[in-house]
Amino acid sequence: MKYEIALFDLDGTLSESGEGILDCVRMIFTEMDRPMPDEKVIRSFIGPPMYESLKRCGFSDEDALLGTEIYKRNFIEHGIYKNKVYDGMYEVLDELKKQGVRMGVASTKLQPFTERIIDMLSLKQYFDVIGGSHDISKPVPDGEKRRCGKVDVMQYAIDTLRQSKNDRIVMLGDTKFDADGAAAVGCDFIGCLFGYGTREEMVSYYTIGTPQFVRTPQEILGIISGSVHPE
Repeated sequence: MKYEIALFDLDGTLSESGEGILDCVRMIFTEMDRPMPDEKVIRSFIGPPMYESLKRCGFSDEDALLGTEIYKRNFIEHGIYKNKVYDGMYEVLDELKKQGVRMGVASTKLQPFTERIIDMLSLKQYFDVIGGSHDISKPVPDGEKRRCGKVDVMQYAIDTLRQSKNDRIVMLGDTKFDADGAAAVGCDFIGCLFGYGTREEMVSYYTIGTPQFVRTPQEILGIISGSVHPE
């Protein structure tokens, strides 16, 4: 195998989750009686931590925390259930597992949500580590370093899995945040064009080399094994 470790983003990579996320983002603006941003801004909430996205939209620290709580409440109640695994992804993960590839989830979604979704979608059996962000409003569990963004989560997953040089590690994601994280930790990057980001953004943010791209989950196997030359 070309890669020993494969890290997967969650939203837009393992699962098609946009509908639930965006519905809950809209509820923040509705419940806080704020003007609804245009659709491009709303869609930009897929990827980064919610608090950071709200700050980017002009929310104060206090309002961003309140908005994050509104999002969490709505996501727990209904958004989390509007989530499904991409066609073919189970088969891909199953084969990678059989081939001895160690796999981890690296998502900026809060750790409890990440774990719950992975479990709900029957994906837990494939992953050696499941990494999400810490809730900034709560203390960090004993012995853990606070994880706030993609780089923190990726480094946590890599440190947990250990034993591989960076050239044997690959990050799979669908947004500029995933590409930027891969560049920051110094590993290879596969951009999933079936997700929510754009090729142009991923190319721009992967500053240490040329990203590899897949249009379907099935194409992942060939790149990770090294049997298919990426586009």
